[in-house]
Order: sequence, then C-alpha cells, then structure tokens
Amino acid sequence: MTIQLNELTLEQLTELRLSIDKEIASRKTNEANALVQLVQQRAAQLGVSVEDLLSIASKKGGQFKPTGVAKYANPSNPADTWTGKGRKPLWFIAALEEGKSAEELEIR
Repeated sequence: MTIQLNELTLEQLTELRLSIDKEIASRKTNEANALVQLVQQRAAQLGVSVEDLLSIASKKGGQFKPTGVAKYANPSNPADTWTGKGRKPLWFIAALEEGKSAEELEIR
C-alpha cells in the first residue's frame, strides 16, 4: 500500500500522523511487555530476581515506563498533543479558560 502524501489535505495528514503516533506507542508498549516477560523468564532460569538485575543495571532500579498515548489535541494545531499526564500544556489551559471542556479537546 502506497500513500501519496502530497494528495492529502492538511487535516488528513494530521489525522494520519495521530494514527501513526498511536500505533507506534502501542507497538512500543507491546514490545516492551514482551521484553519484560523474556527478562522475567531468563531471570527465573538463572535463579535471580528482576529487581536484582535492575539494581545491577541502574542505581535507581525501577521499571520501564513507555511514553503514553496522546489523549488531547490542541484545537488550533492538532499535531500538538498531550497524554493527560504531567503538567498541563499552555494550549490546554488556554482552551479551558476560553470555555472549552477537556472532553472537547479529546482525540477521538
């Protein structure tokens, strides 16, 4: 399947980009989860805990936390997105102050 990007409207390109970003995030999460299972299996075979392995690899230890999938989009620039976690972007705050609801800013 070949997509002729020069034949798409800006709106179609933006929607395509958001779809691609979602798919990439989903695949990263799936692959990270598969890696976690593989590490857990191998650690069990060696008789060590995953926590021990992580403490060796990093001073912090901890777990892999993939980047979240975008939940909200800037109405004036849909390519500008936010996952809904962490600090609210200025465009999100401004939209709320203009009377928009968070639901209106959600990516559908």
